[in-house]
Amino acid sequence: MNSDVYDLLLDPRAGARTDLPVVDLPADWPVADAALALEAVFADDATTPAVLLMVGDREIGVSSRDRLVDLGSAVLRSPGDGDGATLPGASLRYRILRFRCPVCATVARRIHVDPREAPSCPNGHGQLEPQR
Repeated sequence: MNSDVYDLLLDPRAGARTDLPVVDLPADWPVADAALALEAVFADDATTPAVLLMVGDREIGVSSRDRLVDLGSAVLRSPGDGDGATLPGASLRYRILRFRCPVCATVARRIHVDPREAPSCPNGHGQLEPQR
């Protein structure tokens, strides 16, 4: 199998490095299975940002956690990770409201406040004041 099929998994931002852990796969290992193996390595060790990929005793290049996330790895995404489709600027759908207790300086952030009931201090100091 030509090593070019694995180029999809390589991170051009990582550069050539020799100080990385090695993921050594058998010759002719399918690229989809190689991606799964890389996901398993990165999921198992959160401190490893990149690895040297070898297939059939041939050095293919450097793959990284970031590259697999860029490719859409569901295994390595965390809750709250964006999909890259967020538009720049402030949201037109909501605004974060910030309230502060004048006594103990506790801060609360809300997306919505019921006009019939202002947020109260969790320490019992009464209503929180809106901040601007």
